[in-house]
Amino acid sequence: MTDDLIANLTAELKPIAPYALERRLWIALAIGLAGTVLVGPLLLDLVFGRPFGGAWGSMMFWGKLAYTLALGLLGLVAVPALSRPDRRLLWPLVAAGALAVLALMVGTMGWMQADWAMPVLMGGTALVCPWLIILTAAPLLALLLGAMRRFAPASPTLAGGAAGLLAGGFGAAAYAFYCGETSMMFMAVWYSLGIALTALLGALIGRYLLRW
Repeated sequence: MTDDLIANLTAELKPIAPYALERRLWIALAIGLAGTVLVGPLLLDLVFGRPFGGAWGSMMFWGKLAYTLALGLLGLVAVPALSRPDRRLLWPLVAAGALAVLALMVGTMGWMQADWAMPVLMGGTALVCPWLIILTAAPLLALLLGAMRRFAPASPTLAGGAAGLLAGGFGAAAYAFYCGETSMMFMAVWYSLGIALTALLGALIGRYLLRW
């Protein structure tokens, strides 16, 4: 009886190709990154009037690029592991938080040396920066979450949050090409906020979309 039940349950099972999860994620990443890059000229430049290369070549431009790509890469490390039912890889998320705190500490020291001048913190775009980062990251986040619906994460919330960290980091890196701000404190606060909100959005959507 038991053997017959097992045979019936496994009769229509098809083997999964090796690295099927990783391939699906890489395809979603490639298409999503293309969409995120296109947000720049189509929206940031044409709609919001932010020309390409706002702070191109400055030390802070490279700092913003390194910071945002580091956060995105930490998300990229976490997503494949957190998309499986038997793995919980939390150190990339902890490292992302520690990196954000470190950036805030360094930014605060620079702000203190500038006698707490508000332009160092607010720049000229503080009120729109986080929302434009979310907008830039949205195509990549949507593609990632769509691909991850076929997976079985142990924690849909954590998996969605990791996808949001990945999308937010890479989206902020793309946005940096259109941002003219050159303050470390500005980056530490407003870039981090945009990436954190994207991660939170991914976690909230993932909690329901990635259930299995």
